[in-house]
Amino acid sequence: MRIVLSGYYGFDNAGDEALLTAISNSLRAVDKTFEITVLSGNPARTAMVHGVRAVSRINPLVLIRELSRADLLISGGGSLLQDVTGPLSIPYYLGIVVLAKLLGTRVVFYAQGVGPVNRKLSRYLIKLVANRVELITLRDHESARLLSSIGVYRPPVHITADPVFSLRPTAEEVLQAESYLAQLGLQKERGIIGISIRPWDTFSDRQIASLLDRVAELGHPLLLIPLQHPVDLEYSLHIKTLMKSPVTIAESQFSSTGLMGMISHLRLMIGMRLHSLIFAACVGTPFEGISYDPKVETFLKQFNKSPLFGGEAFNPDLAVGKVEQALSDRDRDSAIILKQAADLKEKADRNATLVLRVVKGELPVE
Repeated sequence: MRIVLSGYYGFDNAGDEALLTAISNSLRAVDKTFEITVLSGNPARTAMVHGVRAVSRINPLVLIRELSRADLLISGGGSLLQDVTGPLSIPYYLGIVVLAKLLGTRVVFYAQGVGPVNRKLSRYLIKLVANRVELITLRDHESARLLSSIGVYRPPVHITADPVFSLRPTAEEVLQAESYLAQLGLQKERGIIGISIRPWDTFSDRQIASLLDRVAELGHPLLLIPLQHPVDLEYSLHIKTLMKSPVTIAESQFSSTGLMGMISHLRLMIGMRLHSLIFAACVGTPFEGISYDPKVETFLKQFNKSPLFGGEAFNPDLAVGKVEQALSDRDRDSAIILKQAADLKEKADRNATLVLRVVKGELPVE
């Protein structure tokens, strides 16, 4: 059975690479005979890192060849259907879906987080295409409500969870992360605070630097952990130059589960990147989020949390107070997070099970 995966793969974004790892592992777990091909921005690297067959995501002849041979196209996971990062994301990903349908290939939207969708054309395209796929699984209820408001009603829709909740670091990765932190001069006993930041127009660089200086005053060493290379690394280096307090940067690249291993040694994770928070939840590390996108707030709500700040509401006193509270409540919060993460893992595992039902023809095909 041939399956093609379409997503934001091959761009050194740890969150999306984690999605690819999680999806491919889950598919193999339900059926070892699945032959997986990934549409990638860097096919050679994707094949090497993930042990899958990978091809160009933009070569039209390659796309036609692969989709015509495939039994199923999986679109996702992640935030593919949104138009805040640019006007081309939705047309591209839906274009792949349309091509697959024209070639007679079944399509599943896999654990997607939909939105924000601001353009009328984007909403029209989603309504036009999504109503014609075989199955939609979504990572949150807000995505389901948005699709319903757009007019998507025909395929079965299931609320599951982000596929990354199915991942955990190995014992070896945890030990390797501890060794790496020691090389950086950081000791778990001192209560390391990890921070994942990314450039975003809503917040000024000085606001971010100022907040981190205030957090440093709490007496814990700070570790900046870039999740997308090189953009997050470059931004972290820039923020470091604006700070008055010392901060360490984890400049080396790690696999998704390797990053989980590192985060397992932290006392607290503060993240802008959604998957920095998901990585923390998977290993029971308490976290606080900075909301640059509604998906961060949606995720935090699942754990009864609100952002440190978001949009125009930058209140450093309130943010630092929440960080201080999280540090003091660590053990209690860790137990709660681990329990919730276990529930979300069960939901995440359903994604591949539902795909298997589509492949077997056990779900209605519109």
